[in-house]
Amino acid sequence: MAVRPLLIGIVFVAILVAIILSITWIDKTQPLHQPDPLAPATNPALTPAQ
Repeated sequence: MAVRPLLIGIVFVAILVAIILSITWIDKTQPLHQPDPLAPATNPALTPAQ
């Protein structure tokens, strides 16, 4: 009986599913990119009209 190939296949599929889940497991509450605090401002603040 082919028990060993069956177990190897099940372990392979389980590892593959675990890798896919770990890649897609992204915390949506954290920002993907945080602006650099030392970078020059790309959108300067508008000065009030006098």
